[in-house]
Amino acid sequence: MSKKTTKNLAERRSPLMTACKSIALLLSLWFSGAMTALSGAGLIYNGESYGAELKNTGIFLIISSVLMVSGAFLCLFRKKLPNILSILLAVSGLVLCLVMLSRLTDHADLSGWTDKYTLLPVSDMYMRRILPSIAPCVLTAAIAAVQLKRCKK
Repeated sequence: MSKKTTKNLAERRSPLMTACKSIALLLSLWFSGAMTALSGAGLIYNGESYGAELKNTGIFLIISSVLMVSGAFLCLFRKKLPNILSILLAVSGLVLCLVMLSRLTDHADLSGWTDKYTLLPVSDMYMRRILPSIAPCVLTAAIAAVQLKRCKK
């Protein structure tokens, strides 16, 4: 390998970018993947008592979770197409997630759902679980945008 190739390789493999990608993927797996998908799974599991509307909300929460995690995974690559798809998937998954969160919290507040131990509204619990998924999606989009700027083909 020539010195020029080695120098270009070192410039492309920034430790800061590697750390950001690792953090984005881990946060995405936890907040976007686990919290959002498990909230959706709980709505589907209890769909008989909640009704079809909340069961569909649970399905869409799981779909949004898959979109956000897929976007985070695609930002690991340095090619142009995966980075474009990363931004599209992460942002569309986040928008779908926030719309479903709004529907869910509105229904919970109108129905008067509260936690039986603390008597706090259940909508607050859903907000605390799902809203942190904004951070990995923003980080994913930022990483993909930086990589798109650096892409040559």
